[in-house]
Amino acid sequence: MSKLASLGLLMGLLAPGEPALAVPHVYSDVVLGVNDLMACVDNAKRVASKNGFSDDVQVLGTGENRSVYADHTSLPMALSISCSTKLSAASIAVAGMNNDDTFAAFKKVYDDF
Repeated sequence: MSKLASLGLLMGLLAPGEPALAVPHVYSDVVLGVNDLMACVDNAKRVASKNGFSDDVQVLGTGENRSVYADHTSLPMALSISCSTKLSAASIAVAGMNNDDTFAAFKKVYDDF
């Protein structure tokens, strides 16, 4: 496909006035004061479970960093909490397809953390 044809296809996909069929929403923030890596990970798993993020829970990372990933049991949302003693911080993110549900879940997770 020529560059001009590719540009035309791209412009057609980005036509104004056409609503996107699915738009993911992501909310994130940082909590400072992380000094104990495993306590942060344990808290992240507790908060995830409490708020319905208990499917496909994974803890990944090495050294001074660990991340907890989980999917929501009944809603199309995912959670990521990354703990870092190097940065003395934890980042929290919730991604989902429905803006209101995603923001509400993020607020609950952040408040519970």
